[in-house]
Amino acid sequence: MLDYAGGRQGRATFAIDWQEVDAVAMGDAGVRFAAKCWVAARGGRAIALRGPSGMIEEGPFSIAGLCPPATSAAQRVITLAPSNAEVVDALGAFERVIACEDSSDHPPAVASVERLGPDLGPNLDRVAELAPDLVLSSLSVPGMERVVTGLAVRGVPQLVLAPRSLADVRADIRRAAQALGLGEIGEAVAGDMEAQEAALRAACSGEPTPVYLEWWPKPMFTPGQDCYSNELISLAGGRNVFGDRPGSSLEVQAAEVVAADPAVCFVSWCGVAHDKLDPRNLIERPGFEALPAALQGRVYRLDEAFSGRPGPRMLEAARRMAAAIRGG
Repeated sequence: MLDYAGGRQGRATFAIDWQEVDAVAMGDAGVRFAAKCWVAARGGRAIALRGPSGMIEEGPFSIAGLCPPATSAAQRVITLAPSNAEVVDALGAFERVIACEDSSDHPPAVASVERLGPDLGPNLDRVAELAPDLVLSSLSVPGMERVVTGLAVRGVPQLVLAPRSLADVRADIRRAAQALGLGEIGEAVAGDMEAQEAALRAACSGEPTPVYLEWWPKPMFTPGQDCYSNELISLAGGRNVFGDRPGSSLEVQAAEVVAADPAVCFVSWCGVAHDKLDPRNLIERPGFEALPAALQGRVYRLDEAFSGRPGPRMLEAARRMAAAIRGG
């Protein structure tokens, strides 16, 4: 739950299943947009926004409908998530990128573009100053709603991506390609992803292996049912032990993980480089003394550059998980 102070300094309270505003905030033209962005960043796709006199807006909404259609064949592009930089690169158009946030590390050409600050707090005034034709923004994780809302307030044209499934990722690649005037290339990139998925699926056999995928160790966060991670785990021959819980990102306790009894665990902490991931952190963590996977050493590193970035390179995460599951 989050309290949000709108442009008129009114009060709005957002939760995943409901949102409520006072009379002052109700007069803020951006409060509906902000509520949708907040919900979307947590995996939701429906709003239930109430005011003092009753329901203001209720029902499903689409990510594509949050902003006006992107300008076709955008030439000056800013990317505000590592996955978005990788999408533009896969489309063969990275030379159009004039700036990005700090955590982007692929493709290598990213080293030569202007950096705008952290992914959850880029300098949006500088973004506006650069006058891009298009910003590729995201609502993939909580906190990004502030970026998307801030761009909207400044009138910056943006294409918002917020995939919850592999099909969504492919659709977003096609949307980005259309905005860049590269529709045919987008179809080819999406088609290649489909072929990779088919090959991974064909290699699966037997009962799925229960898997715990950890996005952050303290507090412990893991993907829920509204997340593409479930499909990556499935393509690897596994099953997310928390895949039946609503939401895209869940906070869990050690006792819940032990009760779920995963056969394999992966540490894939957001923003942490592969060589800094430490399986011992989970193996030796208080509360995990009775977790068989920890006792057996079946805890593996998984590079977040693949598992946490919804883009054309993400299926590498499934291949790496599959190798660990089959080899363990």
